[in-house]
Amino acid sequence: MNNYYSWDQWIQQMMEQMQQQQRLIEELTQKLEHLQSREQTKTVIEKIEYHFDQLKIETLEGTLQIGLTPTGSGEGNIEDLYTGQTDEPYLDELMGHAVPQAIDDYVVNHKLDLPNDHRDHMIKDINQQLPERFKEHKRKEPNLTNEEITQRVAEEIQRSVTQYLEQYKSGGAS
Repeated sequence: MNNYYSWDQWIQQMMEQMQQQQRLIEELTQKLEHLQSREQTKTVIEKIEYHFDQLKIETLEGTLQIGLTPTGSGEGNIEDLYTGQTDEPYLDELMGHAVPQAIDDYVVNHKLDLPNDHRDHMIKDINQQLPERFKEHKRKEPNLTNEEITQRVAEEIQRSVTQYLEQYKSGGAS
């Protein structure tokens, strides 16, 4: 057998292998680009921050499991799960009734289609901020009674919910 012929065969074989590897690289590159494009379409909202004078959502991400009871049952509303988490009875009324009522009233009066999970998340988020808002009013105006502060916070809730849901309705919030 001729050495030249075997070298020629060997080069031909190497060329075929290089072409196969090139096709594989191109195929894998296309798959990678496809996967990356799917990742980019994922919506990530990082932080929801309610200011009672101005509601805004910066980013939200993760899994939201609103409405689940500690036993795992998905029945009931978020108000049913509220069991008086504060030592301040004036806040209990706001958290258990005023916040959900403000949202529900707006939704009914403006015929807004608000998903229950969005509503429940709003309630939870606002309720988490209420004790701090109450303390802030108490610090700024120590001469006010708890009932007066409760009334002011309830008015803030109403204004904030209205402002946020107006933005939501016009497509400015999600």
